[in-house]
Amino acid sequence: AIDIRFDNDGSVEEGLVYIATADNAAYLGDAPVEEIARHIAAASGPSGPNIEYLLRLAESLRDMGHHDEHVHAIEEHLAALNKA
Repeated sequence: AIDIRFDNDGSVEEGLVYIATADNAAYLGDAPVEEIARHIAAASGPSGPNIEYLLRLAESLRDMGHHDEHVHAIEEHLAALNKA
């Protein structure tokens, strides 16, 4: 666990960080966002479907007033996959 400081109000909360390194089977490296979205759409872990995690992350970032280009691009591709 690490302390996470929020820019909007300076509050600090305890959080967990997951970093996939190159030796992790789920590591996609510099894969295109389309490929990452397809992988996320089909993957699930101990905490549930990966798509749910990504969509909640994107929503939370938006709620905090932050735009993460990579996360929100993956979110857009996931939405397109769900329409197909």
